[in-house]
Amino acid sequence: MHGSSPVRRRRLLFVTVSVACALLMSHPLQGREDMAFVTCRARDDPRGREFTLRPAGDQKTSAAIPQWQLSMRDAESKSAWINLLLPGAKPVFGDATVRLSYQNANGGRHVDLDVSPAGSRLDVWVDYGLDVNVEPDLDPHVDRMNTDGPLTAIDCAIQQGAK
Repeated sequence: MHGSSPVRRRRLLFVTVSVACALLMSHPLQGREDMAFVTCRARDDPRGREFTLRPAGDQKTSAAIPQWQLSMRDAESKSAWINLLLPGAKPVFGDATVRLSYQNANGGRHVDLDVSPAGSRLDVWVDYGLDVNVEPDLDPHVDRMNTDGPLTAIDCAIQQGAK
């Protein structure tokens, strides 16, 4: 880090601490420890939003096709995660990249995630009113996950579960 600007060093430290906190506080992969996941924090966000894309917690066997979920917590929810299942989602993980473009059949869930060393982008739109008919146990707080357009001021980190 010699020769880098103080702003860049602070940003790198912030991202490192944010990822470490996310890992320590509540990202159990519950039986899918071999799966990668992504954590993103919005920069300079008054809501303090943090998102994670990970395998859903009810996976039982490593041979099954993983089901994914997007989770979010913010200053209002404190440490409680708001979870949104993404049935049939197929994120593509590369060496230092992740890409997901997801929309369910009735249009009530839409997630675009693009993570790369060049920058990251997250766009989420959820309509509780549309999707509670599809998933009766849906958390009514999912509407708070909406980003109101793409978030580009975000720092994302890809984590690989222990093998």
